[in-house]
Amino acid sequence: TSEREENFGKILQEIRNSKKISQEKLAILTGLDRTAISLIENGKRSPTFITILKICSALGIKPSVLFSIYEEKDPDYIVKKKRKA
Repeated sequence: TSEREENFGKILQEIRNSKKISQEKLAILTGLDRTAISLIENGKRSPTFITILKICSALGIKPSVLFSIYEEKDPDYIVKKKRKA
């Protein structure tokens, strides 16, 4: 697993815990398996875009908010702009 996957998983877990939602409840709300939620939170599985949307919806947050938190917490995250030709 990569450090980025682990960071992303920790952020999801923090948000889930702050909303007092168990992994089991999140699994039910998203239609995912509880094991899948656990693997994502532990950085052992990369969620697909659709899975991220389902999780955000279930947690009541916008995907943009989730990604903003990720950008703040990952000090190595760098957005590189393409040079115009």
